[in-house]
Amino acid sequence: MTQNIRTMAATSTGGLADVPLHAPLSAKYKDTFAYPTIKDRCPVILCKVIDHLHRERNNIGRELGSEAMEGLSKVVEELSKLRYEMQTNKHITALEDSVGNSSVWNKYLEQQQEKETNCSWFSSAWLWVECYMYRRITQAVQRTGVDQLQGLDYFRQQKEEGYHGSLLSMRQLGAWLLPQLAKISPDSEQQTWATLVQVCLWGNKCDLSISAGSKAVATGDPVLALAHLQANILTDNTKEAWQCLMARGKGATVDIVMDNSGFELFTDLCLADFLVSSGAADKVRMRVKDQPWFVSDTTPCDFTWTLNQLANGVDNKDPLLELSVRWKEYINTGIWTVQADSFWTLPHPFYLMNEVDPKLYLELGDADLIIFKGDLNYRKLVGDLNWETTVSFETALQGFLPSSILSLRTAKADVMVGLDPGQAEEVTKQDDQWMVTGQWGVVQFAERS
Repeated sequence: MTQNIRTMAATSTGGLADVPLHAPLSAKYKDTFAYPTIKDRCPVILCKVIDHLHRERNNIGRELGSEAMEGLSKVVEELSKLRYEMQTNKHITALEDSVGNSSVWNKYLEQQQEKETNCSWFSSAWLWVECYMYRRITQAVQRTGVDQLQGLDYFRQQKEEGYHGSLLSMRQLGAWLLPQLAKISPDSEQQTWATLVQVCLWGNKCDLSISAGSKAVATGDPVLALAHLQANILTDNTKEAWQCLMARGKGATVDIVMDNSGFELFTDLCLADFLVSSGAADKVRMRVKDQPWFVSDTTPCDFTWTLNQLANGVDNKDPLLELSVRWKEYINTGIWTVQADSFWTLPHPFYLMNEVDPKLYLELGDADLIIFKGDLNYRKLVGDLNWETTVSFETALQGFLPSSILSLRTAKADVMVGLDPGQAEEVTKQDDQWMVTGQWGVVQFAERS
């Protein structure tokens, strides 16, 4: 959808021209990507969920019973109401489901209402408003009171289509990875790390929320594509992150705060396998969403489903089959763990984590390196503010540094930090939409002292 959207690019010294410096991005600024997101992309995502649930009513009714079928009618009604609220810029209301993280959400909403005279879709900060939409979808399901519908993933079909459409690229990456793991040596470790970091970076292009739920798949050989994509990495701190890991010696703990399921999840698991196989890490903790989120974000069910699907190899020589066996063993032995933390589906920027979820902050502090994947995590890391593009990544973190942080992100929102003076202006000459299309990326690192 982004090809028809015209937005202004940020500059080295002033950020986005029509937004106050260091102010939160918001749909009230019509030349930012927030405006078409709230005006067009989010309503389209809601429409696709509504259409999907309406089409699936009979199938779900046969599978889960008539009560579930009636419950889906209530969900469709609630989501239609939500779409109307969004498109007519209604006041944002408190959550009413009284389960999960609703009390934390409502406290945050109260705080925003104290700051603003009118908390509404087009006037409030884009970061939490967009998150609120996804939380309201969850509420619509939970408020049916139908036990069979609790845990329903209304994005499942889109995610599964993305996975199946990317299988060829996954096999090509798996066929490259397995020989690399078999011959790891001190001389090759850093290069393999660098290759996989870039593969993980560009895997982030497969994002169903940026395409408003349209099919997002990987095509081509992911490793061969890197040479062509190299020039589109605006900041690359891959080497610094590796040196940080090596300085801690072998056997580190690495956390990966994941983003999309499908191909991107597969690339993340390839990187996690290398970390373990090389001895750089003896424990990798995968941190995923605890509910369906931003269409394609990974949940525990997505993780399990993916490992099971990989086991359906075309034959015994299929690299995906071998990787499935390896990865299930990592899970079974506790070398890999999957943790669904509630904080990732809260509205807060990460600099508030220690206040809102001190337990998670302490857990992250036990890691030697935290790898944050994707655009939403980047926006929450830097607060989704109108930064000068030259402000340092560490400064933009605003004190959030529980451990050393590596962020892998393709740009899909008009916030960017850590660039050289004049770099944003030069990129704009090549591509005036570089901040929002997912075609440009950063690998940015901040070290905990």
